[in-house]
Amino acid sequence: MFRTTYIILFSVALTFFGACSNEQEHEGEVHEHGGTSVTQYTDSTEIFMEYPALVVNQDAKFLVHLTDLKNFKAVTQGILTVELTNGRGTKLSLTEDKPVRDGIYTPILKFAEPGNYTMNITLKGKQVSDNIVVNDVTVYSNENEIPHEEEAASSSISFLKEQQWKIDFANEPVVKRKLQQSVLATGEIKPKPEYFSKVVSPIAGIVLNKNNYNLKSIGTFVKRGEVLLNISPSVDASGNIQKIKSDYLLAKSEYERAKNLFEKKAVSQKRLDEAMFDFESKQVGYNSLTDQIKITENGYSIVAPIDGYIEMINFNLGDQINSGQELFTVINPNRLFLKANVPSTQIEAAVNSNNASFFIEGINGEFRISDLNGKKLSVAAGLDAANRTIPVYFEFTNPQNKIKIGMYAEVYIKVGEEKEYIAIPESAIIDEDGLHTAYVQAEGEAFEKRILKTGITDRGYVQILDGLNEGERVVTQGAYQVRLAALSPESAIGQGHVH
Repeated sequence: MFRTTYIILFSVALTFFGACSNEQEHEGEVHEHGGTSVTQYTDSTEIFMEYPALVVNQDAKFLVHLTDLKNFKAVTQGILTVELTNGRGTKLSLTEDKPVRDGIYTPILKFAEPGNYTMNITLKGKQVSDNIVVNDVTVYSNENEIPHEEEAASSSISFLKEQQWKIDFANEPVVKRKLQQSVLATGEIKPKPEYFSKVVSPIAGIVLNKNNYNLKSIGTFVKRGEVLLNISPSVDASGNIQKIKSDYLLAKSEYERAKNLFEKKAVSQKRLDEAMFDFESKQVGYNSLTDQIKITENGYSIVAPIDGYIEMINFNLGDQINSGQELFTVINPNRLFLKANVPSTQIEAAVNSNNASFFIEGINGEFRISDLNGKKLSVAAGLDAANRTIPVYFEFTNPQNKIKIGMYAEVYIKVGEEKEYIAIPESAIIDEDGLHTAYVQAEGEAFEKRILKTGITDRGYVQILDGLNEGERVVTQGAYQVRLAALSPESAIGQGHVH
């Protein structure tokens, strides 16, 4: 299986492990001059390893920090095997059954031959299993061969592994992503007309308690045709219903008779047309009535016109109901409309765009019309005179019904084609004194502050015009704590291990 690996290798002339802020040492650890640090990533693990200048026949302690990339927490268990091989095939290996403390293994190795070694690190455990290869591990014949390096001032920010493991921390490589330009608009969530119904009583009557002991409550889901309410009709109401039914049946009978006679050439086309018109008009009234009510032993039952949730109840048990009175509001939120109010200066974008994304206060994440089985419906023919915007309507499927009718939205009308840009997550960007900044993890415990020039934003990612290079790893969670460490190391969370 293809494995992605990122490697950062630093050779330091400072006191070995000099990145930490405290002068004390690990229990019994002695750190040498001219050490090396390695930061390397696989798909599963980050290794940050430090070791002194390696000399034949001298014990060398390797400080191996292992981070589980599933959550950027310390590897707390697992068997670590270290095997080094040089060009002549000479091998040196060591196994440690567990870390000396969370995230840290400290194998001690002694080399019998100088040369350039390849280091194969194998971790086997329930938390994570991985294989890491580190190249160019140099072993010298004696200390005189160790290259002399001048101490160089460092502007990097120290933020230790133990500090990173204590917080919500993450980083990711800077890569190119497909982004699309957009126009900002305000928006509102609207019901789809056929998924929204106000239930009106077609008759007058009384809502008797004894006939409505199982009355549905607000928030209940009902199916089309399901009984919502039983009404005991007034005498006049019963008479009106019977008249509607009788008129319909009479008109139907008369139309069928006229058709029969017309086929026998016993009546004119005009007479047939008159009978058909009367029947169809009576049928509309009768169907409208039967779609809303059923005759039951308790009187007349009002039924749900659509599948949906009862959103409103406008009566109490025992009330006298009037004909035409609104009783319930039933809403099916499965499909909704987004009304986007696009500035009049962006009419061309409104007309040409077929997609949009939106954010809603109180709900995390970006919603994209195309990802919600949605589509653009229409652009209004005229401007809204009050705010000089043009309404654009989109329809979409409501994910888990969590978007509510009446919510306001921040809408991004998509324009042009998707293109690839260097981009990072919005969470990686911190506003410092009006400047967009991000923190790059240069190696395991060293960070750099970058001032950014940004471009378009799409799908939670921001285009980077200047300040970052492709392949660098930017802090996406915990950037604020890194900033605190830059301002004052004492203010960073915890002090971590000390070198």
